[in-house]
Amino acid sequence: MLELITVEKKYKDHTVFSNMTLSFKEGNLYILQGVNGSGKSTILKLIAGIAYKTSGKIMKSGSVSFLPDKFTFPKLMRVKSYLMEVFSFVKDKNKLYTDLISLYQIPNKRIGDLSKGNLEKLGILQILNTPADIYLLDEPLDGLDDFAKKILRDEIKNKLKENKIVILSLHNKTYFNELNPIIIEIKEGMVNEKKKRKEAN
Repeated sequence: MLELITVEKKYKDHTVFSNMTLSFKEGNLYILQGVNGSGKSTILKLIAGIAYKTSGKIMKSGSVSFLPDKFTFPKLMRVKSYLMEVFSFVKDKNKLYTDLISLYQIPNKRIGDLSKGNLEKLGILQILNTPADIYLLDEPLDGLDDFAKKILRDEIKNKLKENKIVILSLHNKTYFNELNPIIIEIKEGMVNEKKKRKEAN
């Protein structure tokens, strides 16, 4: 369960949005759309708990895994060492590492030497393989090739089957059309839900 109830967010004298009310249900994909500065990233940060609302209520149950638009990595660490630390809670982390690297095809280089696309894949790999109930990804398609985009779509599809909530901010929603997303358009501090997820037969 996740709800934003009459939420207002201000930065000094600038009001990003006010009276923002949204409801997110398990097993659904939501796509936030709007021009730069409309508040898409701010909504994700509020849900993730790394930004604070000015007023209103945010009600959520369960844990959150968040991929911001700019993800910071330790540049001198190699990919394997980094993921071994990230997934230290996993019993068989060596197998997990082997499986994920085989799937995502990220070379075991120093993170600072990875391409933009591989850095984005590393962030997606980390966020989507961290146990959570709500997954938030801010512009996750940036820098991804077609192969990586397909992995992302398949991983999100699996999360929906597990009855998770997935929320993306995107400029191009069409790549996820087959997942029947709910499109939330944000304009001038207002929201418009443009398409509802189709009910399963």
